[in-house]
Amino acid sequence: MGICSHGYSMEKVEALLRLLALCALALAAVLMSTDRQTTMFLGVIAKKATFHCAKIFVLSVYLYTIGAGYTLAQLVRCLYLNKLSHQMVVYVIFAVTCASMQIALFALTGEEDFQWMKLCNNYRRFCFQLGGSLVCGLLAFFFLVLISGISTFNLFRWYSPNFLCLKPKRIAVVANPNS
Repeated sequence: MGICSHGYSMEKVEALLRLLALCALALAAVLMSTDRQTTMFLGVIAKKATFHCAKIFVLSVYLYTIGAGYTLAQLVRCLYLNKLSHQMVVYVIFAVTCASMQIALFALTGEEDFQWMKLCNNYRRFCFQLGGSLVCGLLAFFFLVLISGISTFNLFRWYSPNFLCLKPKRIAVVANPNS
């Protein structure tokens, strides 16, 4: 079935993308919220790194969880009600993932102007798990962008049945026998 057939396959693709986005968001939230590592300095001082170290990571966990809940609700809606969805979640997930990536970059490289040391030299497992969470957040964003495209396509096809069709459907004109 092609893009212009508007068949049942488009609904399956949307449901699959929503399921993938849900899994990626849930995994991102779990990876970030369970990320912690303790390192001993000088054999006496224990320093602990958790997602609570930066408020953006805490916000990321909350928003990934809210995004996963919203995506689950939209998945149920997609499977049973078949109405159009909203794009706000796409923008929120993208914004929080970008902000988290910026702070993660500071953890990786440090920032001399702010006198922030490199955390990833001492907390390698913490940084790897944080990176995995951010990759999951980006995957969820891309899945949500694809879903948004499908929703936009479905919206515009209501106004133009030939929207994005390379070969528009031809309407047969029947000659009036009375003329």
